[in-house]
Amino acid sequence: MPTPVSFSTRRMVGLWLILCLAVAILPCQAQIGFQVSPAKLYVNHSTTSEQTLRLHLNNTMDTRLVLQATCADWRRDSMGTKAYYPAGSLPNSCCSLVRVTPSVIELAPHEERDILVTVQADPRSGSAVVRNGMILLTQANEQETARAKGASQFIIKVQIGVHLYVLPEVSAQPDIAITGMDVAKAGDQYQVKVQVENKGGTLLESQLRLEYLNLDSMQELKMEPMPVNTMPKDQFKVAAMVPASLAKGKYLIVAILDSGPGQTLKVAELEAVLK
Repeated sequence: MPTPVSFSTRRMVGLWLILCLAVAILPCQAQIGFQVSPAKLYVNHSTTSEQTLRLHLNNTMDTRLVLQATCADWRRDSMGTKAYYPAGSLPNSCCSLVRVTPSVIELAPHEERDILVTVQADPRSGSAVVRNGMILLTQANEQETARAKGASQFIIKVQIGVHLYVLPEVSAQPDIAITGMDVAKAGDQYQVKVQVENKGGTLLESQLRLEYLNLDSMQELKMEPMPVNTMPKDQFKVAAMVPASLAKGKYLIVAILDSGPGQTLKVAELEAVLK
């Protein structure tokens, strides 16, 4: 397995990086002010023709912005955290097929514009595998921005990542499961960990909801769903803190994994005493 890499910069002084990884359909906005939409790009595999998608960029700052577009591989570790690798390191990388035009983007203050993401035809590889990568848009003029804002101590570099998925021509049968569940103390609070495994051959965008039933009072608490996105063969734990307001006692903790229409809900239960 290749070694994960960090995308910090040698030119950085002091505090580095506000990293905003796009994980929702809504535009992703970095704190110093630029937006990219959509947050995810999907393209169907082609062996014969290039396909072009658009990204919309918006510089919301009062200063000029220069961005460098690159592509990186990524996968989730055992705790579901993204780990990044050089382009082409992972077997399912799509970075070799990707071209961003222009690769260096200059935006005037408050300017909006589109850039093109072209996915080349790939006649050499099979079309039954989901391929993925992360398009990284990294600020290249952070020192200029800092001077314009009068920053004296810190230079802040901003990077936004946009997911790119190349989907197979033939949809594989989805197969996802909850394969384990446990609860343990994490500092002063309890933490629930749900082991999720995508056993199939397709990308799945799911929602995981936790419910707590007090077996003494029969009071029930339903939590807001959490997004759980899995690539084929992914296997990792999704962690959630037990609400501190939950009364002590014996609970039935229920995990419900919803992968959308046509997919059977996956349910796991665990009895635990929260002291």
